[in-house]
Amino acid sequence: MSEPRFLRLPVNPDEGFPQSFRLSFEGRSYVFGLQVTIAEEVLPDVNAPAGLNAVVSLPGDGAFLVVTVVREGIAGGVPLLRRKVIPGMVYHAGELALVFRTIRIALGNLHGFGRWGSEVVAGVALP
Repeated sequence: MSEPRFLRLPVNPDEGFPQSFRLSFEGRSYVFGLQVTIAEEVLPDVNAPAGLNAVVSLPGDGAFLVVTVVREGIAGGVPLLRRKVIPGMVYHAGELALVFRTIRIALGNLHGFGRWGSEVVAGVALP
């Protein structure tokens, strides 16, 4: 079985984490949420030369990204997915398929915005 054709999700790492965005896809509306957790003991030292540009690749020991997907409807939101993600794995959220290709988070984008070097590449498709 071949992988579906994924369209890139509009994740903007420069907006920082946590972040959420609304997406209209195939006639339905969804709200995506992205939350980064990095344990204090695995955080790079902000006083090191890289400073806030220090990047953590996720997942790792004590570090992960959680994605939530809610389908919007007349009667309210319907939760479809809440899960830690691993790059390359395809996840199903109701009628959607999701994949995260790259998850690299700079310290400056943890609860902050700006161009610190974070990169999140993710896609959505109908399975």
